[in-house]
Amino acid sequence: MKKLVIITNIPSPYRVDFFYYLQQKVEDYEIHIVYASRNEDNRAWEIDESKLQNSHFLDSWTLKIPRRYDTKYIHISKGVGGLLKKLQPDVVAGSEYNPTILQAVRYCMRHQIPYVSWTDGTLYSERNINGLQKKLRRYVIAKAAAYIGSSTRSREAQIAYGADPARCFISFLTADLDKYKVEPEGRDASRLLCVGSLIERKGVDLLLQALAGVEAPFTLALAGAGPEEERLRKLAGELHIQDRVEFLGYLQLDELRRQYSKSGIFVLPTREDCFALVILEAMCAGLPVVCSRYADGGCDLVEEGRNGCLVDPYDTEAFQKCLRDLLQNPDKASKMGKASLQLLEGFRFEEVSKGFMEAVRLADKGEK
Repeated sequence: MKKLVIITNIPSPYRVDFFYYLQQKVEDYEIHIVYASRNEDNRAWEIDESKLQNSHFLDSWTLKIPRRYDTKYIHISKGVGGLLKKLQPDVVAGSEYNPTILQAVRYCMRHQIPYVSWTDGTLYSERNINGLQKKLRRYVIAKAAAYIGSSTRSREAQIAYGADPARCFISFLTADLDKYKVEPEGRDASRLLCVGSLIERKGVDLLLQALAGVEAPFTLALAGAGPEEERLRKLAGELHIQDRVEFLGYLQLDELRRQYSKSGIFVLPTREDCFALVILEAMCAGLPVVCSRYADGGCDLVEEGRNGCLVDPYDTEAFQKCLRDLLQNPDKASKMGKASLQLLEGFRFEEVSKGFMEAVRLADKGEK
């Protein structure tokens, strides 16, 4: 049996589930997962340790770089070449462009092992990267034998950096959808749910400003924690909607499922996001989705007018119009929620694994 090694940063729940699925279902490759680090201090995830099969953790130290909206974590790993020598892979697939991946690419080049470049990034999410970062992307792209994008826009970014479109595949970032399937329980059509860290990048302030001008009754539930909470509470007070905004804090899966089950509309007002899995979670709950145009994945997950709407959160008037329309027309919102459930099937592991493994097998053929 051939051997595939996948290299990524940390074990996030959705990735661990996907890797476990591949390990159980792909019969022609023994699959090993290499993590640059065990976690990042801004993550409060719970991982199912039983699914960390054939998993390896590198020794590393983490560089934290403050950015306008959040903090970037760069893991400086050692022992990449030694571990790959021990594992003897036939193919290596690596996520993103960082020091760990650079070591892996160089090892693959020296030992003539096909490398697959995999990314969640888009031209918009990477619009502010510097010249060195652009050179690194072009270098990795030039050395790769195939490419995996987590969304339509991720694939576009790979092509912009020099990838051959014929060797670019899409494997949508997704989750174990059955985990998030919920039955409505006391669903309130006027209850809005927003899930995400309370940081500036997530755009909750833009949502509050839009809701202040919506005349229809509503309650906004914010599931998440972060440094912006105090400022957001103050803003809600200034806008005179503090009695209609609930700060729930960070929620683990069971409680999050309960929030999805009783909410009527899901809102993602982000200023910037790579593929936003919370959209899929909301769709699993049968909710209509009001999604920022700056959320990558929105264009793949939200069909305008069918299961939700894409909005510019900076355009307060347009944002208000969409929210008001759904709040005042619960039957329309309910119909969109049913459409969300119908659109889910293309994002199951069974489907998204096809593009991933097509890229791996093409690279493994050694054909250029």
